[in-house]
Amino acid sequence: MKKLIIILVMFACVNANALDTITCKYFPMQVGNVYKYYFGTSSGGSYTYKIRIIKDTIVENKRYFKFTPFQFEPYSSSLLRFDTLTGNIYIRSTNGYCSYSPFEILHDSLRANLNDSTTMCNPLNIHRCNSTGYWNILGNYVLSKRFKRNENPPGDYAEYVYAMGFGIIGVNFKSGNDYASHSLIGCYINGVLYGDTTLTLVNTISTTVPKKYSLSQNYPNPFNPSTTIRYELPHAAEVKLNIFDALGREVQTLVNEKSQPGTYEATFDGSALNSGVYFYKLITDGFTETKKMILIK
Repeated sequence: MKKLIIILVMFACVNANALDTITCKYFPMQVGNVYKYYFGTSSGGSYTYKIRIIKDTIVENKRYFKFTPFQFEPYSSSLLRFDTLTGNIYIRSTNGYCSYSPFEILHDSLRANLNDSTTMCNPLNIHRCNSTGYWNILGNYVLSKRFKRNENPPGDYAEYVYAMGFGIIGVNFKSGNDYASHSLIGCYINGVLYGDTTLTLVNTISTTVPKKYSLSQNYPNPFNPSTTIRYELPHAAEVKLNIFDALGREVQTLVNEKSQPGTYEATFDGSALNSGVYFYKLITDGFTETKKMILIK
């Protein structure tokens, strides 16, 4: 089966006066924004994951945004740029880059109208804007554009969908008889939360790879009404972090998604619960640990 590759691209307009403001609205991005996606395949596999903008940086007088690591090569550098002069989306790369734009791979141009094409670094890789219209995105009807690139062998394709005010909302792939899709299910954009509210509960503290799995004691403890739980992942893994009462009944799920290696902090709000002893349990691939905490009101 051919390896499926996803490019999740979300950028910010820089110097918006240099380009029509309508195109810039496809990327209302800033550091701290978070995007949560559902990934599913025709074979039945599925999980959720998040992408976070962690900083912006200037490289050779060009402003890039850096994201928490992508899950698929060759875009693990996660440095992306939106050119306000052309409306083009570029990915920073040290090889295979475009001759007219050193160390960058052209991906799409959001100035494209229906049936316009974007020629990438070689004439064989062409993205065509094959659909435009209004989509219901997390309860909001917004203008969207779909770009499709035919792959080799014939019948295979990669498809990217951008929505005004959101950025990338969907990525679809077909390889032989296999199909995979990535769909936006929640996001936190410029201070506004859309969709899955668990986005606000978990922060990435560090992307440095820890030596081992660990679950720390919550702090503060005792607490009222909220407390922070830190955990470390040395490998990418499906992660569950659940809260239980003293009788062993599950009262809340803080995390239920696939996460990359790193250090994370999850916030638990006990405002709706009674005072007492509670337990939090971290479950990953090959590691499980439970700790006790006390809520005092």
